[in-house]
Amino acid sequence: MKFGICIGDDSEKIAVCKKLGFDYVESSFGMLASEDEEKYDCFQEALKKNGFSCISVNCFLPGSLKVTGPDVDTQALSAYIERGMRRGAALGVKKVVFGSSGARNIIEGFSYETAVKQIVSFLRDIVSPIAEKYGITVVIEPLCSRETNIIESLREGAVFASVVNCGNIRLLVDLYHAYHSCDTNEHIRSMAGMIKHAHVAEPEKRRYPKPGDAYVYSDFINALIFAGCETCSVEASCSDFETEAADAIKTLRDSVSV
Repeated sequence: MKFGICIGDDSEKIAVCKKLGFDYVESSFGMLASEDEEKYDCFQEALKKNGFSCISVNCFLPGSLKVTGPDVDTQALSAYIERGMRRGAALGVKKVVFGSSGARNIIEGFSYETAVKQIVSFLRDIVSPIAEKYGITVVIEPLCSRETNIIESLREGAVFASVVNCGNIRLLVDLYHAYHSCDTNEHIRSMAGMIKHAHVAEPEKRRYPKPGDAYVYSDFINALIFAGCETCSVEASCSDFETEAADAIKTLRDSVSV
């Protein structure tokens, strides 16, 4: 199991992550798809300087680029995704996380059935072909009902991935969302081969994992390993990045050996 940590576009954290013993960093798709060449170049240079990798990115779509509803602009979506994946591939990105609640949430009064068809078409007809060109897998992230009104559980996410039926459209499990959606480690184990990436956080307060937490992280990590998931990123809030990130990687490494 390889462990990473989400750092957005903060290139200054890359050296710290390497020093602490993480295997990779997870960045933002928004940085890859934006017009900010300086920020992208700075991030790329920091990776090269530290001999480090960015194999996954999250924050796939901004809320302004809708996937459901009456105002879906497939041309704008295609252009945005093409640019982001092309630049991501140059950094070594292999996985893109499709959470993007603002883009996928169903507006009031809009048909659920139509929204389902729109998401399936988006993943199958737009995302998968572009991702395939760059050797990237897109993982659907189920979000708890606090954040979304569609794809709220691992089981629902697995149904979408199965209906899309493309080898590079798979599933992510986020411990925080799974915990609040009542998805269990047994659900994770039952989806062996489908789950290709994970996010981890202390599930009550969504903080960085640390020794002494009440939650037993080894149960989650071992379920991921059983399911064939090879990467897991810390995605949470913190007050002191270096100190709390150090606690997080120790906690996760120790969980593998339990």
